[in-house]
Amino acid sequence: MASRCNRPELVALVCACAAWPVARAQDVATCPSTPAATASAGAPNNVRVVTGVPYSALGTSETVLTLPDGNRVVRQNVIRQWRDSDGRTRSEISLTTIGGSTPVELNTTITVIDDPATRERYMLRSGDKVAVTMPIVPCRPEANSLEPDLSVGPPRPSNPPIRVSAPVPLGERRVNGETVAGRRIEATIPAGAMGNSKPIRMSAEQWYGKDLQVVVEATYRDPRTGETRYRLSHIERVEPDATLFQVPDNYRREPRRK
Repeated sequence: MASRCNRPELVALVCACAAWPVARAQDVATCPSTPAATASAGAPNNVRVVTGVPYSALGTSETVLTLPDGNRVVRQNVIRQWRDSDGRTRSEISLTTIGGSTPVELNTTITVIDDPATRERYMLRSGDKVAVTMPIVPCRPEANSLEPDLSVGPPRPSNPPIRVSAPVPLGERRVNGETVAGRRIEATIPAGAMGNSKPIRMSAEQWYGKDLQVVVEATYRDPRTGETRYRLSHIERVEPDATLFQVPDNYRREPRRK
């Protein structure tokens, strides 16, 4: 998660959306090639639905930013993840900061439930017992697709003129008992696009679980935010408790405000 924060899934989580109708399994189409992050503000988020492969795991990310004087700033975030056989997901994101040119100190936990059957996302606010709802558009990855999950990684600027290279295959290997396939993507923000005198070069390397269909390991490099390393561990291939994907009865549901 993506993920789902120094993670971009949080950008998607706070987008303003309107209500969406209930989905049936046959309504779930193939995921579009364009990432949901490029959708216009107010549009529902495309959410990948993977059924029949339940799991739980712990994702950790560490971002290291080296300052011009050699000082190192280290930030760590943690995300607990669950997915059931029906494709419902739950993420508990423990954030210290959201990175960027101006890092935001948070020190909080955000719980997010995606339910493809109702086409809704629930953001649980435990303090006031509120579940903020927003629409999602369930879609299925293409068969045998190794398309990276762009919900994992450091934050990206909103709609910058980025030039992205074609993905470079890195082969396969085993990570935490999972067979993963790697891809590397290079990206450049041209000089002058955002006041920069020289091009800004970034890279993303992701190792995608061929069976789990989630990112198991990744490295992101961006001179504005530093280097982020993400790793999925404590993977358990069992059916999670169904109550994890339900909004508690004592929570009030509220739609996301535009």
